[in-house]
Amino acid sequence: MKGLRILSAGVALLAATDTVAKWNAENPDFPAVLDSGGSVDLIRRVLGGEPCDLLILADSVIIEIMLMPEHADGYCVFAGNRMVLRATEDHNLNENNWKDKLLSPKTVFTHTDPFGDPGGYRAVMTMKLADEFEAGLSDKLLHHPGYAGLKRGQSARSLPPHDYMFYYYTGALAADVPFAVLPPVMDLSDEGLADAYAKVSFDISETITVSGAPIRHAMTVPCMAQNPPLAREFAELFLHYDFAGKGFLPRCGKVGSWI
Repeated sequence: MKGLRILSAGVALLAATDTVAKWNAENPDFPAVLDSGGSVDLIRRVLGGEPCDLLILADSVIIEIMLMPEHADGYCVFAGNRMVLRATEDHNLNENNWKDKLLSPKTVFTHTDPFGDPGGYRAVMTMKLADEFEAGLSDKLLHHPGYAGLKRGQSARSLPPHDYMFYYYTGALAADVPFAVLPPVMDLSDEGLADAYAKVSFDISETITVSGAPIRHAMTVPCMAQNPPLAREFAELFLHYDFAGKGFLPRCGKVGSWI
């Protein structure tokens, strides 16, 4: 099929969908086709041979770990974000009571698949960083009887019934659901706290470990792309999306040979 193949992480899906609509209106003879998934899973699909011209991912770190230098020679950071705690129904959840809400014996809380989705392993890192906020809190959260995480294949659409979920700030805003802002030392939002975030990590496989870092969403044109020049044109159009207006943190940068 003739056209651009775009794979996007869920956190950027609204921006990618908007860009696809604009691109296809301007390029009806060479339309863009979009698919989505967890960023780690998307990379695995590309490494498995799935056609892809542009990868829009939730974490720049996994581009460096899983793709560079053999399968990608650069990337572009387009936004930042923060982790929050969103509620299913609790409209009284806030930045002052989130800890007590989570530690309640009957509470059930979860996150997406940490082995395939950065939103999932960042949720685990957020809980590991809870000790930076209050000594002993990490163990209480990670061993809480209502913690329903660490499950493979668990997408945002296939989560078990739960009261709370660790989520991206932008996703909570877009869904218009109640949520609590977490302390900066936990939420992976602050570039000035990079050293503190790096104290925690998560093994997404037996051979790949991701360390904590300020959230950086990034995109790359993989070396196996069939239409690199057009993919870069699409990427430039994507960068015109109003990320700040949707709650993303201003964060940018280019690494490697990204032009």
